[in-house]
Amino acid sequence: MAALSNKTLIRIKRSKLNTTIALTTSIVMGVLNFAERTVFNRFFIEEYLGLFSFYNNITGILATVELGITTSIAFALYAPLEYNQRGQIAAIMSFFKKTYILIGALIFVGGLAIMPFFPFLIKTSVPMEQVRVYFLFFLLRTASNYIFGYKSILFSANQEEYKITLVSNISWCVLYSLDMIITITTQNFLLYSASVAAINLLRLIIINILGNREFGRISKEKKEKLDPAIKTHIIKNTKGLIVSRIGQVLVNTTDSLLISAMVGVSFLGKYANYQMITTGLRNVATILPNAITASVGNAGVTENRRTMSKTFSTLNLASFLIYSSLTIVLINIFNPIVSTFFGSGRTISMFSVVLICFNFYLTCLRDILFTFKTSLGLYWEDRKRPIVEGLTNLVVSIILGYFWDFDGIILGTIFTNIFVNLTVEPQVIIHSGLKGSAFWYYVTTFGRIALTAGLSIVTYVVNSFLPFTGIVEIVAKAIISLAFICITFYLVYHRNEDAITIMNTLKIAFMDKRKLKKLQKDSAESGV
Repeated sequence: MAALSNKTLIRIKRSKLNTTIALTTSIVMGVLNFAERTVFNRFFIEEYLGLFSFYNNITGILATVELGITTSIAFALYAPLEYNQRGQIAAIMSFFKKTYILIGALIFVGGLAIMPFFPFLIKTSVPMEQVRVYFLFFLLRTASNYIFGYKSILFSANQEEYKITLVSNISWCVLYSLDMIITITTQNFLLYSASVAAINLLRLIIINILGNREFGRISKEKKEKLDPAIKTHIIKNTKGLIVSRIGQVLVNTTDSLLISAMVGVSFLGKYANYQMITTGLRNVATILPNAITASVGNAGVTENRRTMSKTFSTLNLASFLIYSSLTIVLINIFNPIVSTFFGSGRTISMFSVVLICFNFYLTCLRDILFTFKTSLGLYWEDRKRPIVEGLTNLVVSIILGYFWDFDGIILGTIFTNIFVNLTVEPQVIIHSGLKGSAFWYYVTTFGRIALTAGLSIVTYVVNSFLPFTGIVEIVAKAIISLAFICITFYLVYHRNEDAITIMNTLKIAFMDKRKLKKLQKDSAESGV
């Protein structure tokens, strides 16, 4: 195996740790989340599930006031942390703290201002007084994330995301367990909502304690004036992120709001079950890009663009292999899962399932693009696309939703992902950030989409002949789908240079300490 630079080995080691912790805790959290949702479906009416989705979308809209300042500051911290510039780190964090407290206060006040308009935003049989009280707890959760959660950024920027992941996922596991107890014993949605805010506050307290322990010395540093260049860069990236946040809100929240208004809260409750599964899978799937974001940011400070381009190509293939596999399996087992665990009356048509899965796949394909855009600080260059994305999604979804209800709304989002996001965003990252041509990205991406579609059709046809039902059906269809996936991907990619790099990186990541030390020694002796 070729010698690698010590910095590369360190990044691999930290990314491995981030990934291992995130994967382990996410699987446990996912199982508990699934169990909690199963209990929820058994004891609560669909309207409560629709309310839950509605609250999350409203708080998501309110969180737009954050305007991307977190991402801008995370990027600004990469260089000071790499070169141990404690004075500048302290100055950045002081600026960040004041900004976050202001953001949290604005979110809380904004939420209170929206509450009187709830009768015009949602149709439900639940008394409006109760709807407002339940929402207050979700609002407290969102506002507290900003008032008390600013220290988590240090762990992320320092390539120690696993510490935040561990605390967060354990907290959510406690929440899901508590929610199941509350649901089964009381069927009280008020207590259910209160537990969401309480456990989140406990999570933030623990993160603050860890932050004081790990980085307390930084706050004691002599106060420096924030470097004008850093401040200018933060402001510039934040300006670019403003439209990005607005675009994200128009895409991520309008679908559920349109479904609520055009189709109904009851159907939104059904869709929320499918969303829960895709969100859980995406949380697992995005472990890779999330775990390596800070490492890519660190590399952006210390490496050349040719090295970064190679890294992008390799990670892009890795993300495709993960997301394509998840999508193909999901198409085959989605309705059996919902029918088996949530009830046959909560399933939707197979065509709708395919649309949800395809939209999930297209959204996931953007994760590596988002990672590099974040790590390279390219939000200013990408400032126009999110507005086009948001407006396109809103207009097309309303038009198609008028004719085809739920399917039309999801088709509008798919249209936006293909003709706006996967067309424009790669151009920004590859052309502006990596100084290369995006042509190869378009060719390979749409070729991979065709491969995924073909495998989905083949596996679905083969699985349609299975006579099983229930859990046996789910397991059998998943195994058959994975077998087709593994054989096809091996035949197509076993000689691919990026695939070979992925395998070598995995070997290093899972190498025992003795062999890893030898590799580091060889790298040092070779002068890389």
